[in-house]
Amino acid sequence: MAELINDFGYWIHSLGAWGVPLAVLLMTAVAVLPIPAEIPAMLNGMLFGPVLGLIITWTGALIGAFISFELSRRYGRPLVERFVSARAIGRIDRLVSAASWPGLLIARLIPAIAFTALNWGIGLTECSRQRFLWTTAVGIVPGAILFVASGEGVARLYQNHPTTAITVSALALALIVLLALRDYRIETRSEARG
Repeated sequence: MAELINDFGYWIHSLGAWGVPLAVLLMTAVAVLPIPAEIPAMLNGMLFGPVLGLIITWTGALIGAFISFELSRRYGRPLVERFVSARAIGRIDRLVSAASWPGLLIARLIPAIAFTALNWGIGLTECSRQRFLWTTAVGIVPGAILFVASGEGVARLYQNHPTTAITVSALALALIVLLALRDYRIETRSEARG
């Protein structure tokens, strides 16, 4: 694992100035697809340090969130309107409207709510683009700081204590996988009931 991270790090750095846009593109793709963004955010901290890693992570996540929102708004809403009653859609729109920006911002700050699912889900509602963008821009900052700083800390730990760093990284990866599996099981159960 450590060797793979080293090889990836050398490859990114060998790209010179192209490494930063590539890292932003990777973060954007992760934000659009249902893939946990924690590992790429940590890699950004490891490879680019806390400041540039944070900028890369925040920029890519915001671009990916906006792409998800727009795709959902353009293609998802019309699809949902074919299968869900206008009354049910109206209730959801009223709920989102009543929650307003504080509700959306709070939803961004709750770690149990999947980032990508929220992007796609809000795109199905009548939430304005401006509200979506600014609450996303503000709401993703704490998580981005946490994961980028964690990655930067693991990089320093790896330089000084490689065995400990590999152990910590493996445990963190196992925890992320376990949490993702737990969320998947919860979603699967709620879909089966609904």
